[in-house]
Amino acid sequence: MDFWTEYDRQGITVTAAQQQRFSTLWETQTGYAATPAQLDSLIVNWIEEEILYQEALRLGLDEQDSIVRRRLIQKLGFIAESGPSEPAEMSALQNFYRENISSYTLPERYTFRQRYFQTEIDANNALILINSGEAIGVLGEPSMLNSEYAYLSKLEINATFGTGFFNQITTTNTDSWQGPLLSGFGFHLVYLMAVHEEEATPFETMQDQVFMDYKNQQEQSTRSNFVEELTQKYSITIEPR
Repeated sequence: MDFWTEYDRQGITVTAAQQQRFSTLWETQTGYAATPAQLDSLIVNWIEEEILYQEALRLGLDEQDSIVRRRLIQKLGFIAESGPSEPAEMSALQNFYRENISSYTLPERYTFRQRYFQTEIDANNALILINSGEAIGVLGEPSMLNSEYAYLSKLEINATFGTGFFNQITTTNTDSWQGPLLSGFGFHLVYLMAVHEEEATPFETMQDQVFMDYKNQQEQSTRSNFVEELTQKYSITIEPR
């Protein structure tokens, strides 16, 4: 195998390849080439770190350390996921999109107007006035809420008005003021304007996201296969409790 650093009983060898890596990293970070003195300093710092690292391993300081354990697992996972992979073809992305269409489908959404009232009595009185021909514009009390909401999903409605408000809206009829509906703020009259059915977002619109999702799935699959292959090398025993 080709390592940057070679270890033996006599010490630590800083190879030419390792020194070149130091120079390249320095230039990348600073924008200019390292001088001989700066390179010497980088080498000395690395040797000191390497000596401390090797001594820590010799003393077993990495053992039973959950942070070190997780970091090593993470690094090996990165190696597994970054293995060679074929570029994603358009047909593969389109198939992935179709197989996971629910992930790219907008849920049922609602467009409605609302008027806020502090008490249920005030809301009921306002509804009576509306039904008798009173203009809605003069009714309702000031609040931080908008008077109209468009294309809100169940999650968005409940997040705005409080849990349970969505279920109340679904029981109202369209094109008429109804209520009162109870929210976390108080009471509301609601005019349900439209119910928008769930709708799949076109592939062309979601192509970048589909590619990222496809890539993530491929990486996870590669990692799972890697772990499965490694598992075959071990005899696993779980002692009884």
